[in-house]
Amino acid sequence: MSAPYVIIRPGDILKRNKGLHEHVGVAWFDGRVLHNSPWRGEHLSTMGEFAAGRAIRVKPTPAHYRNRVRANGEAVLRAPRRYNLLRNNCEHTAHYVVHGRSKSPQLLAWTAVALFGALVALR
Repeated sequence: MSAPYVIIRPGDILKRNKGLHEHVGVAWFDGRVLHNSPWRGEHLSTMGEFAAGRAIRVKPTPAHYRNRVRANGEAVLRAPRRYNLLRNNCEHTAHYVVHGRSKSPQLLAWTAVALFGALVALR
């Protein structure tokens, strides 16, 4: 029996487990990954560097997004920003490159959990 595989196309969103959260990047046009890390900010790295020995999950991006992905990604690479957990984390970068707007669903979820916990603690 052969192992399942996925074709990774430019613009696809890539995720790997990092404990309590996921690291997110975008498959770039030359086989590398555009992502944002606390140590290097927004940059391109190899698939192996991005994976860091862990399995990668792929969320396909529609083909008609590819021109937007290239334009947004090139803008990010021309003026890369530093990592900031609240304003410019890996999800912010990936969502901007693919969708044209920054967004971090994981950060929103963790914020909701923290607020709920605070409300419960106050009772």
